Amino acid sequence: MIDFFEMDLSCAILAGGKSRRMGYDKATLDILGTSLINLVYTTVRDIFQEIFIVSSNHENFEGIDTPVIKDAFPLEGPFIGIYSALLYARNEYVFCLGCDMPFIEKKAIEYMIGEIHGEDIIIPRTRYGYEPLHTIYRKTCIPGFERSIKEKRFNSIKEKRFKIINIFNGLEVRELYEHPCFFNGRYPVFTNINTDKDLKDVYDYLVTKKVTTGLVVSQQEKKTCYKH
Repeated sequence: MIDFFEMDLSCAILAGGKSRRMGYDKATLDILGTSLINLVYTTVRDIFQEIFIVSSNHENFEGIDTPVIKDAFPLEGPFIGIYSALLYARNEYVFCLGCDMPFIEKKAIEYMIGEIHGEDIIIPRTRYGYEPLHTIYRKTCIPGFERSIKEKRFNSIKEKRFKIINIFNGLEVRELYEHPCFFNGRYPVFTNINTDKDLKDVYDYLVTKKVTTGLVVSQQEKKTCYKH
């Protein structure tokens, strides 16, 4: 059995997005008395010894006792957050997760950790493409990130967003394809929250989870789907 606490591995939760599609901060969104980022944190806290949050928009998060670090550059997007996490982490590998991924599962994280065999990137690839916000990065990726950032800042690249494949050149990438552990019931663990319908799915999931574990959903909780 793998002792994950003894592995050279950190966890970074990325929470620096502008949440433009939602119109308000997703990380601190309250659903049934807990925040989206807390759903992620409570899943990973028993797996990793070093956990930190990357965000230039927050100083701390209520109920989460872990460092919050700033982005290394004043540029938007998770690409910069991943790079910042690699610079900060004390371990060789960093498991990067989005703060708005409420369906993540411990078994999926542990499966991916078990697939580390010296590669630079261990990344899920589904029929929809790569899942860079549920991926393990090695510090050997730092030069690739720096090249892409330099090109973006000084060479007027036409692409609006950084793409993770931009750093693949010269790195050993292990792609993990469809696997049963990548599903939490009917929801892919990679699902992130961008619309009110997504929020309703999270609410329904949490209510079902409470009921199946013998907990009671209060009348107030039934009346209030979520608040921000």
